[in-house]
Amino acid sequence: MRMRRAGLWVLVVIAAWGVSAAVAEDWPQWRGPDRTGISKETGLLQSWPEGGPRPRWAVTSLGQGYGSVSVAGGTVYVTGADGSKAVLYALGLDGKDKWKAVFGKLFTKSYAVARCTPTVEGDRVYVYSSGGWAACFEASGGKKVWDLDTMRAFDGRNIRWGIAENPLIVGDLFLCQPGGPDAAVVALNKTTGKTVWTSKGLSERSAYCSPLLVRAGDRQVVVTQTEEHIVGIDVKTGKVLWKVHQRNRYAVHPNTPLFFDSMLFVSSGYRHGSQLLRLSADGSKASQVWTEKKLDCHHEGVLRIDGYIYGCPSRGRLSCLDPKDGKVLYTVEEVRKASITYAGGRLYTYDEKGGNVTLLEVSPKGYKVHGQFAMKAGSGKHWAHPVVANGTLYIRHGEALTAFDIKAN
Repeated sequence: MRMRRAGLWVLVVIAAWGVSAAVAEDWPQWRGPDRTGISKETGLLQSWPEGGPRPRWAVTSLGQGYGSVSVAGGTVYVTGADGSKAVLYALGLDGKDKWKAVFGKLFTKSYAVARCTPTVEGDRVYVYSSGGWAACFEASGGKKVWDLDTMRAFDGRNIRWGIAENPLIVGDLFLCQPGGPDAAVVALNKTTGKTVWTSKGLSERSAYCSPLLVRAGDRQVVVTQTEEHIVGIDVKTGKVLWKVHQRNRYAVHPNTPLFFDSMLFVSSGYRHGSQLLRLSADGSKASQVWTEKKLDCHHEGVLRIDGYIYGCPSRGRLSCLDPKDGKVLYTVEEVRKASITYAGGRLYTYDEKGGNVTLLEVSPKGYKVHGQFAMKAGSGKHWAHPVVANGTLYIRHGEALTAFDIKAN
């Protein structure tokens, strides 16, 4: 189904200056400012020339990894592998090195690469290695503030392909998932690294999921996925409020849930599919609304755009789904098994197979392709999620990071 272009595009004009308005935005953590995968940035190219947008710069010495970048305060943060060590790199907006620091051991039994997207808050950067090392650094110079081997501290158990989690900061807390006894999820003091609480009664291992903060009434709830369940935990006390069963073949649930209108949408690969949950007004309970099998997103993420859900099935093409009943409205022939990000009225996709990067206009009625190019720099898996920040598109491929100029003229 293709979109019919109708009506006039509205151009917001600042009358006093006679120029179009544009809004730039940092991308300080996994899936952007609020972990939705959507940027509020405007003033971006609405279509690309043949061959894609112009590269601003590229670096090819990051070490292997598929963590995305974070961009905050004029600095780009990204993780990489140096042998068995996890390394945090800080780059200028011109791609030049600022500093780098080792933050712990990698999981080396399989995929001995860095996975973490750094979380930046103020003058602190937080990371969590595939081997379970949590750490905090000064953003301005890379001085280590604290670190902790959470596997040792909480008798944690790593998982089949190693932890692939991006830490969540809530108030004074650093949240991560070492998967220990009565410590599936733990909260550390973000300033000192000391334990604040552990999830008593919840001892399941991690499932590659990066948690989401949900506000329900006066309560803050951290929502994540463990090997067996979708869970809701009271941020203040660490009390496990509810659990809803969610399991697939390998207990792989990397996709951060979506939260909207008191609803939680979750999707898991290996043909498990998606489900929609309804939270009670105070966040203390969750009940299933519907399930469906067609959208079984593996690890590429899901987005909610203008009220509809977009994601790629494990073995299928980018799909538009109606959240009312889980019905798939259409699929995008040009995009298959791709990580996705949305900014400036356009959907950015990065295909796992072949590394094609595509720019799309989407609505529940259809789609239109506005450009595509193949990512050539780098090696290994095309697994990092695309990032848009301050007029730049960042694509990470293995040891390489390329920054593309996507500002509109």
